[in-house]
Amino acid sequence: MHDIIEHYGKVVIALAALLAAALITAGVVTIVKNKTNNAVDNQMNYDNDIRNAYNAN
Repeated sequence: MHDIIEHYGKVVIALAALLAAALITAGVVTIVKNKTNNAVDNQMNYDNDIRNAYNAN
């Protein structure tokens, strides 16, 4: 009986580790996606500012 409990304990720990890894991965993906979108938006605004300044002359 002790072996069964020990085995299921290891399974629970392994599943918890997989869940933690999945949550960390999801968090990193979200952060990178947001930073990438912000960088692209900032670059587009910068390009528009340059075009507007050029066209103003």
